[in-house]
Amino acid sequence: MLLPLVPVGVSAAVMILPLDQEKRTEDLVGYAAVYIGGITVLPWLLGYGTTRLVRAVRARRNGP
Repeated sequence: MLLPLVPVGVSAAVMILPLDQEKRTEDLVGYAAVYIGGITVLPWLLGYGTTRLVRAVRARRNGP
């Protein structure tokens, strides 16, 4: 999985620090969902869907 190092590292530090606060699992799960889902998975799905759509339109246009 490729993630932009600086934005993810800075925001991860903000989520984890300060260490004296109790960890909130739902906050960490939400953070992971946004960064893993929003930055990595969603763009891949959009690219894949666009590619499939373009191929289907071209195949229909060219006909049998």
